[in-house]
Amino acid sequence: MGVENIRYSKPELAARKVLDECGINDPTECSISKIILSRKVFYEEAPLNNKDGEIVSVGGRSIITVNSTIQYETRKRFAAAHELGHFELHKDLRPIFSDTEEDLMNWYKSGPHELEANQFAAEFLMPSDIFYNECARKKFTPQVIEHLSQKFQVSKTAAILKFIERGNHPIFVVYCKDNKMKWFRKSNDFKHFFPFVANDPPPQGSVAYEVFTKKKSYFGEEAMQDIWKSDWFTMKNNDEKDTPFHEYCLFVKSYNYTLSVIWEK
Repeated sequence: MGVENIRYSKPELAARKVLDECGINDPTECSISKIILSRKVFYEEAPLNNKDGEIVSVGGRSIITVNSTIQYETRKRFAAAHELGHFELHKDLRPIFSDTEEDLMNWYKSGPHELEANQFAAEFLMPSDIFYNECARKKFTPQVIEHLSQKFQVSKTAAILKFIERGNHPIFVVYCKDNKMKWFRKSNDFKHFFPFVANDPPPQGSVAYEVFTKKKSYFGEEAMQDIWKSDWFTMKNNDEKDTPFHEYCLFVKSYNYTLSVIWEK
């Protein structure tokens, strides 16, 4: 996939329209609160109970609130962009959207409005053309995700999820919480088959399984672990030779979830 072949979804087009109308090419060059205020939406940070963000629209006026107790600025940015997505896409549907960490994390499972707000936020914070050019000609490693995370001021989780759609290398991603697989997603050109069963534990040969059962995580130069195709994927037949793969397992201890990125060596 080249930049010229990118096909944008409706939420992505809406995000690009906002950036265009604000005269912004690189969203890291302007504070997100200023962008929100320029859309005639009031922005504030205040304590919220069990919510990362919310938008309330009443009488033609809207206010976006982001939880001030969130520790990481990258997470605040995504929450703010997500709520802006609700404003741009859904303000006529219902007056209040409240979003928890679980809603924001469940990128593909939280219903159409949450999916659209996430797609908007991802494109708003990581424009696809710039994102792809940052990946181009780079061999995929955890360091690429680190670079993208820093470049766009987003979490590694957000960078991984964007890479599925707009990266330059086929990957397979599995989200596990409390040692149970919740969902998976893969690049369009990733061709191997995984027999996914929701709420099953990750396979025993996987790094994710090791994280949950042995409480062992890998960082830095050890973040990319060697595994085999058969650890995750179905072999075509008994004669197929097992081949080496890699797994990068991002562990978010505060929410006890992992995001495994698997790719062919």
